[in-house]
Amino acid sequence: MPNTKAIGVAYSDMEIVGGSVDGSPIGASTPSTVAATSVSSTGAVSAYTGTAVPAGGTAGVGFKLSSTSNLGVFFGSGAPTLAAAQGSLYIRTDGSSTSTRLYVNTNGSTTWTNVTTAA
Repeated sequence: MPNTKAIGVAYSDMEIVGGSVDGSPIGASTPSTVAATSVSSTGAVSAYTGTAVPAGGTAGVGFKLSSTSNLGVFFGSGAPTLAAAQGSLYIRTDGSSTSTRLYVNTNGSTTWTNVTTAA
């Protein structure tokens, strides 16, 4: 049953599926970014769900931290080949031993050292 206004104009129940209000994007059909001082969730937080696992990792595809260029936690298959800030971490999705699961960047470029983990 449509809603009606007092002036007699009929309209159907509306759904917002995209667009903007005062220049701020709304709706799932509009990719955007969030700028905030903190983000919290009572459920799971997903990131890069539409991104295939890159071989060797990709700079900029991961969780970046601070204002330092490419400091963060990255992921990929195979040994890391991306350039990242010293101290960055790389999670290897196809790592199969205690020495091929996790790496740390040691020089702020493309040198990564494996981190030996427990079984």
